Amino acid sequence: MSPPSRKSSFYLTKLFGSSVNIKILEILLRNALEEQIEGKTLWRNFSNIASQAKVAKSSGKRILDQLLQNDFVEEKIIETHAQSPPRMVRLNSEHLAVVELIFFFKKVRGFL
Repeated sequence: MSPPSRKSSFYLTKLFGSSVNIKILEILLRNALEEQIEGKTLWRNFSNIASQAKVAKSSGKRILDQLLQNDFVEEKIIETHAQSPPRMVRLNSEHLAVVELIFFFKKVRGFL
């Protein structure tokens, strides 16, 4: 039996259970690691994040709003005339808790 693909498997759900919060957080953590590798800021469309996590956008929006309120996530406002403009987000890499989460996530990936 071959090991699960690192890209498609959620590591944190193995530890904390499969919840909307955990899946969204892991996708944002993966984005933060990609930012470190590429050396540039990478904004992600939240609709795409919800789709990747296989969660309803309404459930994901509730989680996103909580993360924004607690300053764990930054949002880039897109000026547009669209009725529902895209929500571009990324982890707030300046937040001390986020720094520790990224460190923890790197460690967990090495063990699972």
